[in-house]
Amino acid sequence: MRTESALSVYDPGQLVAGFRSMSMLAGLVERGGRPAPVSPTIPLRAGEKQYGWFPVDVTGAGRKLAVITSQRLILGDDEYPLRSVCGLRPRPEDWALTVDARGGRSVEIVGPWVPWLGVVLCAEIHGAAWPPGYAPVIPAPRRRPRTLETIQ
Repeated sequence: MRTESALSVYDPGQLVAGFRSMSMLAGLVERGGRPAPVSPTIPLRAGEKQYGWFPVDVTGAGRKLAVITSQRLILGDDEYPLRSVCGLRPRPEDWALTVDARGGRSVEIVGPWVPWLGVVLCAEIHGAAWPPGYAPVIPAPRRRPRTLETIQ
């Protein structure tokens, strides 16, 4: 599955909203903030908080529901305990994230909210917005030039 084809089925507004949310959350985490929990949509374990849920495209497995908590990443029927995650490779410009877990498990997910999800995972695992050694170059959103009227 190519990133472009996976993203073609999403509303352009969702792509912008997910990217903007990632940028805002990354700034908050870099200033020492934390992701905010939401009302749970799944049974949680003791002390666990849920941060969000949304559809993602899982490379080789199609569309699945992703649920992110303070202890796990759940992709459909597959569960990745955060303590088993040994690598995160975010590609915000492609709305993609590769999660590497112990035991050789690796999964790539794509979707409008995946960049935001990557920041949540990094905040929970590393206490930072990005994985160690990762310095993303995130382009600023383009704005339409404003025309100014001059008053004479």
